[in-house]
Amino acid sequence: MGSFRRKIANKFKNRYRLILRQDDNLEEKVSIVLEPLNLVLLVCGGFFLFGSLVYVLLAYTPLNYIFPTKSAKYTSQEQYEMIQKIDSLEIYLEQINLQSEVLESVLSGDELSMDISNNELAETQISIAEENQPSEIDLERPPKPKQYYSFFIPVKGVITDSFNIQRSHLGIDIAAKTKEVIKAIQNGTVIYSGWTSKGGHTIIIQHSNNFISVYKHNAVLLKKTGTFVSAGDAVALVGNTGELSSGPHLHFELWKNGLAVNPLSYLNF
Repeated sequence: MGSFRRKIANKFKNRYRLILRQDDNLEEKVSIVLEPLNLVLLVCGGFFLFGSLVYVLLAYTPLNYIFPTKSAKYTSQEQYEMIQKIDSLEIYLEQINLQSEVLESVLSGDELSMDISNNELAETQISIAEENQPSEIDLERPPKPKQYYSFFIPVKGVITDSFNIQRSHLGIDIAAKTKEVIKAIQNGTVIYSGWTSKGGHTIIIQHSNNFISVYKHNAVLLKKTGTFVSAGDAVALVGNTGELSSGPHLHFELWKNGLAVNPLSYLNF
């Protein structure tokens, strides 16, 4: 046993030289003397410094949110606030996606799509369809929603075509004089102002409570995309533009939560 220890001790006392030479002429560039004991101590020191650095990073930097340490317990409230912010961002992203889907449906003029895989959305669509079905007593005026919303009349005129999902007519047509002023029904932000082949000069406004109002076949658009408008502001002039127009009138649509609703249920013409 004693001879084994002496052999190990002698190996740790051996000295080694690390020489780096230039490949072309074998000229010596670097010469380092190494001892096994010193090498072990150097490696242990490196591990100690690395561990100390990791501890400092986890204890005193934002990395403690990813790898919580005991010293990070006091940040539980901050972590809760971060979760709340993430939830808010998810809701905002859903609203943006919904707005994009509504814009695509409005501008394309396609039939109203129903996502049957989403139970809540399907139930909402069914309830809206039932709400907008005319009664035998009053064929022109569907029942009002339980919640009251204050909307301006977009333009004065005669309603020549009503809201009808079966015919894919997702709004009402209001005959009016050419160049008659069209007004915003409520405060909001213009999310589209431009030309479409079917709707002609079209302007779309995002309102509160997830309402979107659509104004088609205009002669002139008075507001640009991104503009904030107040209720009653002039946004366009009555015209006869677009493939689906057969005379000067306003095709007005009202959307709520991504679904087209009957404007007569919300506005008193």
